Amino acid sequence: MKFQEYNPAIQNCDCIIRTFMKLLDKTYLNVKDDLLSLASTLGYDSYQETEVFEKYFEKNGFTKIEGEPIFVNDLSFDSGTYGILCYNDDQYHLFPVIDHTAYDESDHFWKMSVETLYRLEK
Repeated sequence: MKFQEYNPAIQNCDCIIRTFMKLLDKTYLNVKDDLLSLASTLGYDSYQETEVFEKYFEKNGFTKIEGEPIFVNDLSFDSGTYGILCYNDDQYHLFPVIDHTAYDESDHFWKMSVETLYRLEK
């Protein structure tokens, strides 16, 4: 997997919104509105709850894949479109991977542990 910087110049664009912007080719406002609406429907105040963004993945054709703990830099998977939820201590991070290229504002995620993969089903 290789890295390409992806950081839309939008104030307060967190990793969740940035990931869905890239994966779904949607604007910041479209993604944020969708997530806020879904959070409200599910009874949450924030779209940053795992249940909210997991439901958004599902709603957009992604399947959740869980496995044994592994570092991001040790990942091996087929070509395709993925969201990767990873963590280090108490910090969680979400980023997109499209055809073996990780897109993010920096490459700080390599030594983080993978929590869950979300794969787009075709």
